[in-house]
Amino acid sequence: MKHFFLILLASLIPYLSSAQKIDSPGNSWGFALNSSFNTEVDAVGLVPSASYYKGKSQFELGVGFYPFVVNNQRIVSGNFNYKYFPNGADDKFNLFLMMSTAYVNQLRKTYYPATYQYLFLSGGYGMQIRLIKGAYLGTSINLGTFTHSKRTENPYKNYLGTQNLFDEFGMNLDFQVNVGYRF
Repeated sequence: MKHFFLILLASLIPYLSSAQKIDSPGNSWGFALNSSFNTEVDAVGLVPSASYYKGKSQFELGVGFYPFVVNNQRIVSGNFNYKYFPNGADDKFNLFLMMSTAYVNQLRKTYYPATYQYLFLSGGYGMQIRLIKGAYLGTSINLGTFTHSKRTENPYKNYLGTQNLFDEFGMNLDFQVNVGYRF
């Protein structure tokens, strides 16, 4: 798992340095508030994120909270989004391609508590509308894969009490709506 994150970090270094030709000279920091619905977690999440825009690429890193879940659950996530704007992001309407990675920790406090840890990797496309200078409203749809681990204290032998990460994979669909501002 840590090797995956090291490879991901190493592959992003050229985007953060000046080793790549930039079509647009604008580099800017900003923030975004993403709301997402993931078909596997079945909860609407709010993800405040810090964003960095350079050339035709935008990077977002944030921590997700799920305030609309039932009382016997707690869900927290870490999200990383990469958006590529083929035509730049300076027009009124901008289309982008998106890659998203998320880690979700879900605790279910039922009769036999269980903890689920999910790892999502998905890609898709979206649209962004510039409202005023620096502010934008966007939406996207992503399709991808996920894996999860499960730990529980259930004593029944017929019930699978433990499942490790990468034992099983599945498909998920993710819808996002975001509002952001670039300085």
